Amino acid sequence: MYTCSASRGKKPSITTCDTSPKRTLPPIKSASDKYFLESLGEYIQHEMERLMCPDEGPDEQRYIIYSSAFDKVIEYATAYKTILTSIKKEYDEFICAIKKSECDAKLAHGKLKAMVAQPTSLMYCQRRAVQLQERIAIIQRDTAELQAELNRLQESRRDKRPSLRQKASDSKTLRPVGQIPGLTFDESMNPAALAKHLEYLERKRADLQIKRKSQYVSVSVKDDLDNKMRSALDQRDELAVENERLQLRYKKMKFLNDSLMTWEKTGKEVTLLDDMIFILVSDTDFLGISAVVFEEDDPSKVNESELLVDYIERFIDLFEGGEYEAAAFHAAKSPHGVLRNMETMERFKAVTVYQGQGELPPLLLFFQALMISVHAGKQLPGETLSVEGVRCAMQLNYVELVTHWVTQKRLTYSEALGDVICEHGDRKPRMADTCLALAHIVYKACGVLRKAALSMCKRGMTMCVYCSLCVCLCAGDCLFVLKGCPSLALLQALTQEYQGQPAVLSLGFACHALLNSDLEDLALQMVEKTHSSGQGTLEKVILDDTGCSAENWGEIAGCCGQKNKPLLAKEILSILLSQSGAMRLSPGMESSRLMQHVFM
Repeated sequence: MYTCSASRGKKPSITTCDTSPKRTLPPIKSASDKYFLESLGEYIQHEMERLMCPDEGPDEQRYIIYSSAFDKVIEYATAYKTILTSIKKEYDEFICAIKKSECDAKLAHGKLKAMVAQPTSLMYCQRRAVQLQERIAIIQRDTAELQAELNRLQESRRDKRPSLRQKASDSKTLRPVGQIPGLTFDESMNPAALAKHLEYLERKRADLQIKRKSQYVSVSVKDDLDNKMRSALDQRDELAVENERLQLRYKKMKFLNDSLMTWEKTGKEVTLLDDMIFILVSDTDFLGISAVVFEEDDPSKVNESELLVDYIERFIDLFEGGEYEAAAFHAAKSPHGVLRNMETMERFKAVTVYQGQGELPPLLLFFQALMISVHAGKQLPGETLSVEGVRCAMQLNYVELVTHWVTQKRLTYSEALGDVICEHGDRKPRMADTCLALAHIVYKACGVLRKAALSMCKRGMTMCVYCSLCVCLCAGDCLFVLKGCPSLALLQALTQEYQGQPAVLSLGFACHALLNSDLEDLALQMVEKTHSSGQGTLEKVILDDTGCSAENWGEIAGCCGQKNKPLLAKEILSILLSQSGAMRLSPGMESSRLMQHVFM
């Protein structure tokens, strides 16, 4: 190997250096050249021992070590840097051409093997086609035989059918098909019991016919009653308008009467017209005359408070009587929502002992009635009531009820509601996908987009998250999603361009944030994947990264060294040191680190 010596103020000289025992180095007068040569030899020896490179034969790692050493020589020899760089470039291009030709040769060899195997594959395909045609012929023959047998059976069955007369006589014979309702099996075989039961059924039929004539009417009667009710309501509205007009007239007449009496008492000193004008100006109440409709004058508000009291007392009677289902529907349909509140929910929640323990609990009956009585998007229960209802249904494993409530918009969506659904999915892995889908609907509806994106990521829909939600999220929200569902695919989607759109996060910013969240393995995997994606890719990413400082990249390099990735750490540090204004304040190879980065 050749080494170039170019000290300041001296003419460069070429010195040969060979590690074989038969040849010795000529004396080197410059101390700096001698120190550089020794450090270069130690670097080569140390790297070969650490990478366990073989002493002889072609080896990729040994080639990389000597290439790096040659780069150091080029950097050191300033006078011959141009010619040495050209030499190294020619050697690198020649080696790349050799590697490319080797790859092309392997590819051509594979294509040749495939072409050689084509006749054999064609022969096997033709043989398989013949076998399949034989099987098709067998299946068609069997199908024809089965069809002929089926036709023969149908004809024989048609010949064996009884005559229509015999069929009619058989139909008149009553054959019991099962146990008679209301009778035991022994009573069904007893003629006396059957006769007694027949009398009972005839009496019941007669009662039903009487009720039909006396208690039921046709639909036309209902339509007539509806028309009469509508006409009565119209008449009520007209009378209400007339009532307002008469009240206004009464107030005017009363005002006129009072004015006349006041004018007479004043001794008629002024004219009646002037006195009325004076009273009109001074009486501000009359200027705002309005037809006041009192509660007893409005039929729609008559005894409304009394009706509410009766409604609540009816609910209490049903609840204390143990009719929890009826009480639940009664509360759900309460006027003005007086019973659709947390107090009523606490009443049902306090019930722990009830008849029919296999039935639905009273609390779930209340929520079920509440959701049935509301309309989609109108008069929805409050946030707290919605959360408690979903929690109750989830605790009893009625996920289908929650699915219906969420999809039919019977709940008030909130972040707490989505959290309750997600927690149930975490406890029940079998229902996790359903719960995450429901939580996504809730989060997206109430505007909590980062949790909506997290729920989609947990379902494995990474690209859907990036396309639909990540463009609306800030950097902090994207980190929240990444920490909640650490994934290399998600990290790659967030730190790379997609369809011409810039990356949501910079690689350095995301990896540095993951280092502080005990997710350094994921960060190092991403950095390593970027480094292995192509020569110069990592350098371009670091130099173009405006969201991460050089100090943070230095911390990433330090973490690479701690995780037994020295080559990756060295690559990052070398890229950082190549920038303008970078300084390394320690000459040792192992202890070298980036101390400061100053942009001039």
